[in-house]
Amino acid sequence: MENLIQEVSEIRDVKRRRALLKRRGLREPELSRVLDAAHFLSKGRLKFPRAAKMRFDRDGLAQASSQPLAEYRTWKMRNQLGKVGKALDVGSGIGGDTIFMAMRWRVVSVDRDPEKMEMLLHNVGVYNVGRNVETVVGDIYDLLDDPGFREKVSDVDVVFFAPSRRSGGRRTVRFEEYEPPLSLVERLLEVSPNLCVEVAPAADLSRMEYDCDIEVISNKGEVKEVVLWFGGLKLSKDRRAVMATKLPERMTRVRNEGTRKVDVTTPKDYLYEPDPAFIKAGLIDDLAHEYGLTLLHPKIAFLTGEAFVDTPLLKPYRVLGVAEMDYDAINDELTRLNLGRIDSKARGVSINHREVRKLVRGRGDKRGLVVFTRVNNRPSAIIAEYL
Repeated sequence: MENLIQEVSEIRDVKRRRALLKRRGLREPELSRVLDAAHFLSKGRLKFPRAAKMRFDRDGLAQASSQPLAEYRTWKMRNQLGKVGKALDVGSGIGGDTIFMAMRWRVVSVDRDPEKMEMLLHNVGVYNVGRNVETVVGDIYDLLDDPGFREKVSDVDVVFFAPSRRSGGRRTVRFEEYEPPLSLVERLLEVSPNLCVEVAPAADLSRMEYDCDIEVISNKGEVKEVVLWFGGLKLSKDRRAVMATKLPERMTRVRNEGTRKVDVTTPKDYLYEPDPAFIKAGLIDDLAHEYGLTLLHPKIAFLTGEAFVDTPLLKPYRVLGVAEMDYDAINDELTRLNLGRIDSKARGVSINHREVRKLVRGRGDKRGLVVFTRVNNRPSAIIAEYL
């Protein structure tokens, strides 16, 4: 059965998975069990190298931090504090963060769901770190009022809190709808001032009123989470920092809070798309100054420059031309540039990508890119090639 689950997990399309199992003679409910196991394995491999031996459920796997993010946060905790002997993991779920903290120090893991805790115990065993993990099943609010629990965590150096970002069976970005709500921060700071909180990648940073650093983290070009750092985990006790980090390179920049004017120009030889973490954290102007670039529009996250800039923080494209927002004109320009198949991006203008796929195509051999955006504050199409 394990070989079958492995085979099915390597098929991306769910209908094809089901068809294969029916051809192999499987019927309900065994068919559904194999489909679930294949789903967990295929999704789990994206987060954990030992996923084949771990146990998950859908919510637990969706909520779990992937290895690169958990390792980065653990590294930063030790880097900021100098030494960590013991941590409290609140809302530990299936154990993703517990595992990577327990590789380095002792962890008290708390979750109110007994089934999740059973999965955690199995998963820490898969990584051979069970000796460093102590588990507590219970509601964190009740536990914080329990003298015995408070004594158990009286010597922790850091607290990690990852509330569930689901409400009523759907994802939510509203802090008050987290489970537990983000306001639990105030109670957890009583346990330790060194608090790390993971919130949703779509969180509204302007609503964050706590005295904490805010870090937007991407991995392989996608924003994965926003992390709040309190106490000794802050970069400076005297001010609040907003920063962005790109993984796996661990490249971090802190936002400059001063006013830094950036020129707005027409497209130059190269067009640059900043890493999405740096867009969300508001570091576009800082990147422009760092690399000597200009903006196409004050409120659109594209940069441009005459020289090629080689950095993982910016995705580069070579600008070949600029056309009006007219599909016939764009197609003529694509043909002139020997471009046939194209991809499309849009920022600052509204387009129908399905319509673009049908109607925008040149008569050429090369592949290109059409960026729909604003040039001189007019809707325009920048034609570019990949580098």
